[in-house]
Amino acid sequence: MEIDSKDVDLVIAVARSAGDLARRMYANGLATVQQKSSAIDLVTAADVAAENLVREALERLYPGVALWGEESNQLPAQESFWLVDPIDGTTNFAHNIGYCSVNIALQQGAQTLLAVTYHIGEDCAYYAVRNGGAYQRLAAGSERRLRTSSINSLQQALLITGFPYHRAESSDNNSAEFAYFMPRTACVRNFGSAALDLAHVAMGAAEGYWEAWLNPWDLAAGALLVREAGGTVTTYEGKEWTIHDNHIVASNGSPSLHAALLEGIRTARASLAEKRLAVFIEQTVTR
Repeated sequence: MEIDSKDVDLVIAVARSAGDLARRMYANGLATVQQKSSAIDLVTAADVAAENLVREALERLYPGVALWGEESNQLPAQESFWLVDPIDGTTNFAHNIGYCSVNIALQQGAQTLLAVTYHIGEDCAYYAVRNGGAYQRLAAGSERRLRTSSINSLQQALLITGFPYHRAESSDNNSAEFAYFMPRTACVRNFGSAALDLAHVAMGAAEGYWEAWLNPWDLAAGALLVREAGGTVTTYEGKEWTIHDNHIVASNGSPSLHAALLEGIRTARASLAEKRLAVFIEQTVTR
């Protein structure tokens, strides 16, 4: 499937319409909140309405292309499909924090061809076309090309991460990784939208991002943004990230910095495994 500037304009317009709907629903008290898998895993009526809007619009514009959305969560049988997160950062949205986004990625199997991330709070869009670069488009229409930063030192790097919904039930909740990187970097931030976190790596505002226990609709658009801006996107093990992986490491593309991120994650997780084994042995002996 060939992608051109018309497709970019159409998909950005769809994402903006979904973001506008979400803002209106919140302003009118219609974005009612419910729990999904736990008390901290939320969905709002705006998530569902925004996904329905995106689905209907894309079906009209691109008949025959399937859609895999977070709220409906039906894996398509077709090779070409849209990956959609109607509101990435629902917890932020539910608390009236503007760091949340509408995410749309066009897939040809595991390959992302087009990515659009619409920042609901800032009314701007980030987009990328495979082998065509990554850009930010402001509401007035002006654009700038995105480039990752040139920092190659972990000590100077600003990193972004997030924490899973099971963080209260399991010690494998990113706290070991966070504790490793916090004293070794410029800082580590947790903003609450994986897609926008990746966009910030793409624009050079942050040097790296890592997180696990995520879904393809969280990451596909942002991963293409980072790659097209000159960055590197892998799994924790260092292999190329695809939509089949639920964990991710994205960097500005500096080989030494990316290697330091992978090494830090390996070290932190090895320490976590040793602690869990020690606890298991202690509990077994005392029974």
